[in-house]
Amino acid sequence: MTNEFARLPGRPRPEDLVVEVPAFEDDRPQPEPAPPAAAPELVAATEFARSSHTAPTIRRTQMRAGAWIAGVPIAVLAVVAVVQILLPR
Repeated sequence: MTNEFARLPGRPRPEDLVVEVPAFEDDRPQPEPAPPAAAPELVAATEFARSSHTAPTIRRTQMRAGAWIAGVPIAVLAVVAVVQILLPR
């Protein structure tokens, strides 16, 4: 077996690079189609009705973050106040 380094290999054929991927049917639930753009009130009402029965995850996260942001400094100030009242100088 001889090594021929002076000659480059030939170009690959495009048929050799094609990969067959089996198609599958997307059975995930699809959102309802948007109403016509000519009726903005209908679009707003549809979006409100669609989101009214879901859990308010964004609001819950905002409330938790707000409680931490406001609660921690208030708790620290309360502890400092109690320590200053209870410990005489």
